[in-house]
Amino acid sequence: MKIAAYVGLATLAAAAVLAGGLPARAQPVTVGELGITADAPFFIGVDRGYFAAEKVEVKLQRFRSAADATAPLSTNQIQVAGGGPSAGLFNAFDRDWPVRIAMARTRDMPGFSSDTLLLRTDLQSSVTSLADLKGKTIAVNAPYGALHYMMGRMMDSVGMSIGDVKIIYMSWPDMGQALDSKAIDAGLVTEPFAARYSQRKTAIAFKRAADVLRNPPLEVSVILYSKDWTDANPEQAKAFTVAYLRGVRDYYDAMKGGKERAAVIDILTKHTMLKDKAVYDEMQWSYMDPNAELSKPSLVDQQDWYARYEAVKKKVDVDKMIDSRFIDYALGKLGRVKD
Repeated sequence: MKIAAYVGLATLAAAAVLAGGLPARAQPVTVGELGITADAPFFIGVDRGYFAAEKVEVKLQRFRSAADATAPLSTNQIQVAGGGPSAGLFNAFDRDWPVRIAMARTRDMPGFSSDTLLLRTDLQSSVTSLADLKGKTIAVNAPYGALHYMMGRMMDSVGMSIGDVKIIYMSWPDMGQALDSKAIDAGLVTEPFAARYSQRKTAIAFKRAADVLRNPPLEVSVILYSKDWTDANPEQAKAFTVAYLRGVRDYYDAMKGGKERAAVIDILTKHTMLKDKAVYDEMQWSYMDPNAELSKPSLVDQQDWYARYEAVKKKVDVDKMIDSRFIDYALGKLGRVKD
């Protein structure tokens, strides 16, 4: 009788699982990453077991660009990715994009400003201020993205506009040769390209984003969550955010030269395309807020600038783009760090 009862219970339990009566095992969280230092908290969280400690299985999927991750994020094929607040991002939200900004990723702050306007060395004597760039040919990596906005705001700061310079588009790796050959007068790059091209003596770091964009500072990129994922798995999203924030704080310590620096550089050289450890001490690291809090004024200002040039046709309510539930939960669990 006991054996029969046990078999009966086992059969009922199996039927309940098949019918959805018992909770199924949580699916892995697939993270879209680019193999860059901005992805550091993902790599730190995986290597140091922060995600495992929160019982979240993470799969890293490499993409060539943030734009390539957009489609799979919107269809919940990946659940998390980083992205820049470009005109395209604001336009996507206007079309009811099923994605939300969960928290900050990288920002340009004094001393931690990786986004840089490089100037050809031979122009140092004739170009001593931003106003002297009038009529010059300047390369940016993409139209109406963070660095295009950065250049526009720099020109605004001296009473000019983006129309007072000639903007061309090219990738960061191609800008080095263009500076060498004098095909361009200046280029906007991020690290480690700023350090590498400055070392070649054909260009200098003329202005960094934080030299000019201070109020508000430039919010370069944000962390995006699939809304389908968070709607179906809010507890998993909370747990993921706790682990991610622990990774952010390790990066923050390393960024400021703390005890975690050597270990974090080891993780970055393992996972990113920047393998030369010496370069980490030569470049400016991107700033990460230790509480992963967004600079909403920067998002508003960027959208306003894109709208001025009609790259954004209809402005959206920035507050509706953001879902702060998960970072609020993580901060409640881990506490706040005083920057």
